[in-house]
Amino acid sequence: MPASDSWLAALPTDFYEQLTHTLNLHGMAALELLSRPATPATIRLRQLTSLDAAIVQRLNGIASHNQLLAALQQEPLAVYHLLLLGGLTLETSLAAPVLTYVQRAMGISEEQLEELVTYCQQLSGAFLGQLEENLPTPAGVASLGLHRLAVEEAFAGLLAAHSAARPVAELKPLPPQLHIMRLALLLAVSLPQDTDHPFARAVRALPHLQPAALEPLIARLGHAQAHEPLALSMPEVVQLYQALQVCGMVFVSDLMSQIGLEDAFPTLSDEERRASEPAPASNREAVGSIVSGFTQWVQQHFPDHPEIEQARQQVLALADLL
Repeated sequence: MPASDSWLAALPTDFYEQLTHTLNLHGMAALELLSRPATPATIRLRQLTSLDAAIVQRLNGIASHNQLLAALQQEPLAVYHLLLLGGLTLETSLAAPVLTYVQRAMGISEEQLEELVTYCQQLSGAFLGQLEENLPTPAGVASLGLHRLAVEEAFAGLLAAHSAARPVAELKPLPPQLHIMRLALLLAVSLPQDTDHPFARAVRALPHLQPAALEPLIARLGHAQAHEPLALSMPEVVQLYQALQVCGMVFVSDLMSQIGLEDAFPTLSDEERRASEPAPASNREAVGSIVSGFTQWVQQHFPDHPEIEQARQQVLALADLL
């Protein structure tokens, strides 16, 4: 729904020039936020704002007063959400890459950068208030102000999840270990949704093994190198723990053939199998050895951690379904 033209007509003719730095800075910050891998928190923000990286990139192309007016007429809520998300991001460490780039590109000092951010935040705050007085209310909410509170709450949830994602441990996986970690994650997202097998359905229901939640770790392991340090957050430790347990249970049972995945996953090569210590006699033993080793590592480093205990109980419940 286009915004009324009356308040737009009252904007000064040099308003774009006043807002240029703010639009650029907030646009880059919003793009940094929305370019992050999909998590429940980022998905929620995208749902609330109807923004994604492509929309923000398009809005970042605004380069004149007339283009700004057109955007405010045709998609005012998108401009509002860009400024809102950009402003929230600039108050956190998530904006560090953006601020580093801006400081280098403009050749300014740390103090000048802080002054620029403060100026842009003040200007965007005032403009957000003006937009809230004049823009249509999103469907399903009583006011734009209440909608803003919901966005801020969702952003706070993202920050909490970001804090939880700080590294808590480091591995230097051997080639067969890295191979099985990748295999376990792919197996967890490849279990068919239409199967009647209770084990497969139960795995699909585990929060930590949801495909969207596993995508960032799958991508990380895809670029990881054997023998190189691999930092893991607590959620990632839980994901690997549960995925490896699932993989181990699947490989020691006949579930792969039952659900038609036996030919879909490569097993260890002879060289990788020989690299396991002690060298196992079969692929099943190799998988079991690696799963057992990771389980012992988790128990040694996190003996009383509540998230690990909860994950262990969920794994025990899975075992009862095989």
